[in-house]
Amino acid sequence: MSERRHRPGRLAAGAAGIAVVSGAGLGLRDPLASMASYTAALMVLNQIAPPLLLLALDRPGPRTARFFALAFDPILALTAFCALSVAVSLPGILEPTLANALYAAPLGLLELAAGLLIWAQAIPATRQALANWRAASLLWVASIPMTAVAVVWMLASDVLYTPYLDVICLWNVPPLVDQKWAGFVMFLAGLPMQLAAIWILLGLSDSSDNAA
Repeated sequence: MSERRHRPGRLAAGAAGIAVVSGAGLGLRDPLASMASYTAALMVLNQIAPPLLLLALDRPGPRTARFFALAFDPILALTAFCALSVAVSLPGILEPTLANALYAAPLGLLELAAGLLIWAQAIPATRQALANWRAASLLWVASIPMTAVAVVWMLASDVLYTPYLDVICLWNVPPLVDQKWAGFVMFLAGLPMQLAAIWILLGLSDSSDNAA
């Protein structure tokens, strides 16, 4: 009976996740229209869609659990998420050829994949870091690069992305103002993960009985 009660909720979460992904995809069609709107679309794929899609999953059977253990390994999740957050947000730290190759990749899919990896540590059906303090710590650490980059974007005195140097965005504001808005968007996007960490640490999640 419990599984039947939860099924409508899972279906609703999955449908909402698919709708969010579709909506965010529309925001990626013209990256140069606005750094803020492009960042918002990427953050939706990275921070809003993943928990919704993962909440649609049922508790895994033995075979699926083994697959989840490999696919959602906590160390892999943390490394991939932090690396992508920094590389995408601060391309100046990369060698130009590597930066160009990264931006030629489908960034929306990369952001979605990284978001699924890290949010899997907060969702009962996919969580691999069983101790509450470990899962919470992983989410907090993962949120640090995103928050740091957001502060850099908001406080920078120069435009950090060369494609935006001579572009007046669709809001008719200078590129530097657009970048500050993008930083604020990213700062807000990091809050759900921090709140999820608090939720888990306080033992309020469904998996709190697994705490070590």
